[in-house]
Amino acid sequence: MGYFLAGDLGGTKTLLALYGTKGEGYGLIREQRFANSDYDDFSGIVTDFLHGSENYPQVAAFGVAGPVAKGSVRMTNLGWLIDRQGLREQFQFADVLLLNDLVAVAQAVTILPPEDFLVVNSGTPVPQGSMAVLAPGTGLGEAYLCWNGTDYAAYPSEGGHADFAPTSKTEQALLSFLLAEHDHVSYEMICSGMGIPNIYRYLTQGAGMKVAPALQQELDAASDITPVLMGHALKKDSEVARLTLEIFLSVLASEAGNMAIKFLATGGLYLGGGMLPRLRSAFDRKKFMERFVNKGRMSGILSNIPVKIIMTERAGLNGAALSAFRAIREYHAHR
Repeated sequence: MGYFLAGDLGGTKTLLALYGTKGEGYGLIREQRFANSDYDDFSGIVTDFLHGSENYPQVAAFGVAGPVAKGSVRMTNLGWLIDRQGLREQFQFADVLLLNDLVAVAQAVTILPPEDFLVVNSGTPVPQGSMAVLAPGTGLGEAYLCWNGTDYAAYPSEGGHADFAPTSKTEQALLSFLLAEHDHVSYEMICSGMGIPNIYRYLTQGAGMKVAPALQQELDAASDITPVLMGHALKKDSEVARLTLEIFLSVLASEAGNMAIKFLATGGLYLGGGMLPRLRSAFDRKKFMERFVNKGRMSGILSNIPVKIIMTERAGLNGAALSAFRAIREYHAHR
């Protein structure tokens, strides 16, 4: 029996899990969640997880929030540098795989059960058609999958950092507001946890919307105003919070349509990340699809594309585990 380690590294938290192989498959042994703010680097998290472990992993695979290049990745919204060779040497792993976090999520799309999805648009999937994944979380992640002749292969994209393109007068004003502060305004600066405060600042400082004193006190006391605003948006007791969420979802739908066109995602467009499952009660499928398909002559194609929300927060971990399992099989096959 072999053992492998898998991890999902986000901007604020890390989930690690130890697995053991079972015949032609594998099973979970234990897992643990870590707050990144409690550590100076990723190796400290791995050290704590493996301390005293009876079953030491031979290989590891980690989905990381950042672009992977030449065996290393610097986490986009955290700054940690994670190096494949350094981890191999420090922990004596036979192999380490570093995956962009959305590549890990994309890999999981092909193995998640139907109950892990919320269907936004059934569509008509094209067999072996390309698929795309868009995930608003701390940042905005994107990835895609292509059929390679025998299976789906997942690939990274940093499309969340592409130029934001407004499609309404409100969005044009939002862009102008943000351009007064930044040289470049991306979709991530709006469609993410870090983007929510930007929308709110525009509405209050740019558009002059008023904030109730009680909400203002709550926001002033919060270290992160995003969950506060989203909480009031879901309760529908604040107009500025409600409109913040409405703009967020509208721009997200537009960018989802952009991805579907760019990757011709006739196999499906999947929405991941930790935000959307928590916002399910405010998610209007009809409004989302109206913005999703609003691409002129491409509207007909887009209306046939299946759109689903990934409801499990374990997608990234499951995708990393699948990669690690494939790696440990390869390792034992060549011993």
